[in-house]
Amino acid sequence: MKYDVLSLGPARMDVFVRLPEDEVEEICSIDRKRCVIELGFGAKIAVKGISFAVGGNTGNIAVGLTRLGLKAAMAGTMGDGWTDKQAMEILKSEGVETKYICLAPGLTGLGVVINYAEERTILSYYPKAVCSFPVDPELSADWVYLTTAGEVYEDFYRQAVEAAGEWGGKVAFNPGSRQIRDGLAKLEPTMEKTEVLFVNREEAAHLLGRTVDAKIKELLVGLAQTGPKVVVITDGPGGTYAYNGQKFWHMPIVPAPVVERTGAGDAFGSGFLAAYMQGKPIEEALRWGTVNSASVLGFIGPQAGLLSPEKMQEWLVRAADVKVKEL
Repeated sequence: MKYDVLSLGPARMDVFVRLPEDEVEEICSIDRKRCVIELGFGAKIAVKGISFAVGGNTGNIAVGLTRLGLKAAMAGTMGDGWTDKQAMEILKSEGVETKYICLAPGLTGLGVVINYAEERTILSYYPKAVCSFPVDPELSADWVYLTTAGEVYEDFYRQAVEAAGEWGGKVAFNPGSRQIRDGLAKLEPTMEKTEVLFVNREEAAHLLGRTVDAKIKELLVGLAQTGPKVVVITDGPGGTYAYNGQKFWHMPIVPAPVVERTGAGDAFGSGFLAAYMQGKPIEEALRWGTVNSASVLGFIGPQAGLLSPEKMQEWLVRAADVKVKEL
């Protein structure tokens, strides 16, 4: 079976817990300078609401691309508990092919996302299981999307990159926190084959051994020298930067109401890739990614606000005054 993209990595169900904001002094507080949300030890807190959504970069990208009309499959590891089964059903309902997902018997993945004052803290658990790249002679994809893949990921990455080469496909790479900590040495074989790299500013600085206040062009060029043809660095409120070896671009954020921030980066990635995969210029891909991210901020969870082609056009018109600039 031929897909537009094969999204690789683990997935699970996340539960979103919304803390009340009208009882600050009694139950919790937030210190943005220290990046801390404090809860009373031993306290029983009546939460404002809970909701469930599929969690993980892999599923977010697959659903985001499917919403925008592309054919996506997932391959990775999930548990076999009831929350994982619910996550699988959600993915199927979105049109994502799930037959390449490996199930870890007796294990259940789960994330708990604590939302307070537009900020969030995530308690994350993925089953410790190793999943090899799917073996199917009929499987192929124009793109392979790589993200976090557990503790033992080198062989998984190697198999994915080799498969993409055999298929004549391209690789989009968004390294997870474990890969960022491990550094460039372990990532070199993947970086050398990457078409589009997605990282945030802090991750870029860490990979290159720089401080976060390093000049953005230096970070873009430094990462491009490791192999990726297009480097994309997100910078929160500072917008997004891109470099293709010849030109630098900057896309400001699109102002939008913020309900919850989980999945905004993945929404940018799926929006950017959907445009880029369809042959649109990088400037347009930056716009697609940015408005997709802005839409997701207005909803609880990483997928509720992902745009359809029709909604994408509405957002692009709404954000027409926000321009991409060459640096």
